[in-house]
Parts: sequence; structure tokens; C-alpha cells
Amino acid sequence: MNRIDLRATRSEGQALPLGVFFILATAAVMYLMFNSGRVIDEKLRITNAADGAAYSAAVLEARALNYDAYANRAIVANQVAIAQAISLASWMHYFRTGVDNAGLLGSVASKWIFDPSDYPQLLVLLASFGGSAYLDYLSGGGLEGGLDAAVEMLDHMLAAIVTAHDTASLALSLSQTLIHAELAAGLAQEAIANEVVRRIDPAMRAELNRSTHGFDHLTRSYAKDGSGDERGRLGDVVLRSRDDFSSERKWSLHGPDIWPLQRNVELKRRGGTELINYDEWRAIDTLEHEGQRLRKGSWRWTRTSIAWGAAKADSGDGEPGTASHGNSYRDNPRTTKKHAEPSMSDMNSIGARFSGLPATRDLANLDRTSDPGTGLSIRVSKARHALRTSGGSSVVRPEGRLRQFDSVPPGDEMAALSRAEVFFDRPQLRQDGKAEYASLYNPYWQVRLVSPTNGDRAWAATRQEGVVLP
Repeated sequence: MNRIDLRATRSEGQALPLGVFFILATAAVMYLMFNSGRVIDEKLRITNAADGAAYSAAVLEARALNYDAYANRAIVANQVAIAQAISLASWMHYFRTGVDNAGLLGSVASKWIFDPSDYPQLLVLLASFGGSAYLDYLSGGGLEGGLDAAVEMLDHMLAAIVTAHDTASLALSLSQTLIHAELAAGLAQEAIANEVVRRIDPAMRAELNRSTHGFDHLTRSYAKDGSGDERGRLGDVVLRSRDDFSSERKWSLHGPDIWPLQRNVELKRRGGTELINYDEWRAIDTLEHEGQRLRKGSWRWTRTSIAWGAAKADSGDGEPGTASHGNSYRDNPRTTKKHAEPSMSDMNSIGARFSGLPATRDLANLDRTSDPGTGLSIRVSKARHALRTSGGSSVVRPEGRLRQFDSVPPGDEMAALSRAEVFFDRPQLRQDGKAEYASLYNPYWQVRLVSPTNGDRAWAATRQEGVVLP
């Protein structure tokens, strides 16, 4: 009985070495799991920070492009407002001369036979000019002085309006220049990327890859300089944006051909406001009567100038030129050249300051078949000593052989690479079903995350002992 007990006592404790081994193995596994978890957590945080930084920096660029679009639209609106002011000034001078020549209009209307269907319009014209002249007669010339004062006062008001809109256009153009000057080098993008990552973790650092950053090549300024005048696209958009009154003011009243009394009888109202060589807004309004009568066996033309007006806002830097002005030069040449042009020269504009069409930002490549866009790549890194792992800032620091499980990132830092792209896409389809091409006149620039380029990966590898990020 005692021997059996002795043998049982001697067999106790043989499992102790095996237990110690399992304890050490378990500790190593738990340490490995802890360290791996911390590494994965840090990697996810850095990766998410890189995506957020790249997206935020790209949003800054997209907003700049959308601002360009809104600014260009605002510049167009200001130029259209200038055209409206010049149109109104010209029309007021036209009305003023029409009142002075109301008797001449009545004489023409009484001597020539017009189409009866045009009588209502002719009566309105006679009432507006003749009625004003009659009121002036009844007032003993007081209305004429009042009209002159009203026209002069209106000229001053319209000149102030033109100056204000011209100032606004120049300010918008300057704002585009300042925004692109700040963003072209990528300093603002890198600054906002660092702000984003440091709010996630103050130990993180963001860096922009300038070698694959193409924002400064996406757009350029279109202006008048020593190499030529590149404001044609803006000028075309402005002219197509004019309202009907500014664009063309024209109608005609025709008389029947009655042998031997008359033929080709027409009372022609012509007028319009045009942009002359991008540096002058010019408006001309004319009213002229013409017709043929048989004299001594041949038909002879008779032309009578009834009303005219003109106004302009000129920068003084443009080349001289002419335009259609509602076909005034072609259909009413006598009134336009003999009366309207000299009156505009006498006025020497309405006293407004106009600097011409300003420089604007637009895409550097205006080819519709191209797919313009830009992108930026952000590398976010965190130094090894700041990582929350056993090899970094963690309070868990095993010694001895367990140190072989420490994470040692290449270049003594953990990093992630992300790229975002700025692209043009209309959020809703056009009502006419047509495609919307990229431009800086529509604010449809958006952002999306894309894969980094091979150039990005090579650039990142140079900063981490040649290791290429996936």
C-alpha cells in the first residue's frame, strides 16, 4: 500500500514542463494576434485617411472648376446687362429724334399708301412720335426740354450701370486668376490633405505627388495679349445670350405697288446692339422710308430719314469695325451713315467705363472628342515610433525572442497611397437628349476615387526603400 502511494507521488509534476511550453506558446500567439491586430488597425486608419485626404483635395479642385463655370456665366450676364444698357441709350436717342421729326413721319404717311393690314402699327408709331410732339406744342416747348433732360439723365444712369457691370466682370476675372495661382502648384491641395489626416490622427502626414498632378494643365486663360486675341469663345457665348431687344430691333411696313403712283414702298425700322472686336459695345437704331415713283418716264428712288439714335461703350483698345445692327447698314444706309454714325461720334460714348471683354478661364483642350479631367495622388504616412504597435508607441513591449514579432515597416513608416479624379458629368440628362460636353461654362465637375497610376506607385516606392504599394 505504501509502495503504491510512493509511485503515485513520484509521477506527479511531469506535466509541468508541457504546461510551461503551452503557456509560452499561448503568450506568443496572443502577442502575435495583438500586434497583427494593431498593425491592421493602423493600416486601415492610414488607408482611410489617404482616401479621405485625396477625395477632399480633389473636391477643392472640382469646386474651383465649378466656380470658374459660375464666374464665366456671371461675366456673360454682366456683358449682356451692358448690352441692354447701351441698347436703351440708343433707343432713347432714337425716340428723341423721332419726336423732332414727327411731322416728317406724318407727311410720309399721308403721301404714300401703305398696306391696310399695317395701319394699326403705323398708327401706334404716329401716336408715339406725333403725340409727344403735340404735347410739346401745347406746353410751349416745355416737353422738348424735359425730353432732353430725361435723355441726358438716362445717359448718366446707364453709364453708371455699364461701369458697375464692367467692374464686376473684371473682379470675376481676377478672382479666377487668383484661385488658379494658388491651386496650380498644389500647395492648397496638400494643405487641406494634411488638415484632413491630422484630424484623424495628429501623427499622420500627407504628401502630394506633383509629378502626376495635372490641374495646372487642365485649364488656361483666354485673353488678348501679344500673341493674339483669344476671346472669341466668350464673345460668341455673350452674343448668343443677348435678349431679343438687344439682339435685333426691326420691322417693316410695306405699301402696295400701284402704277404709276408707287412701288417698293417700305417704312423700315432697323436696329441692334453688337460687340465690335470684343472691346466695344455699339448700338444703332434707325427709321427710314423709301419708295419709287414714276418721274419723266422712269422710276426713281426717294429715301427719307425719320428717326435715328446710337450709343456705344468703347475701351479704346479695340480695332475699328462694323456690324449688322439689325441690317441697319444694308437696309437703311442713308440714315445710318448720315445721321446715326455722326451722332454716336458726337456723343463719344455715353461716358461709361468699359474695359472690353475680360480674360476668362476655359479648358486648355477644347476638342469635343477629348475627355478632359485631372487627378491627384496623396501618400499618407505615419512614423514607426508613432504607430500603436509593439514596435511603436504601444506600452506592450516584449523582450527577448518575442521582439522578432515586432512590425518594422519599410522606411520606418507605414504608408498608404490614394488617388482621386476630377471629371465632368451632368447629373441629369438634357431635355433635348443631346450630350453635354465638358466646359467651364457648366458647373458639373465631380470627384471619384480611382486606382493610383504606375507613376504614383513608383514615386511612393522611392520613399519606402523601394517597396511598391499595392
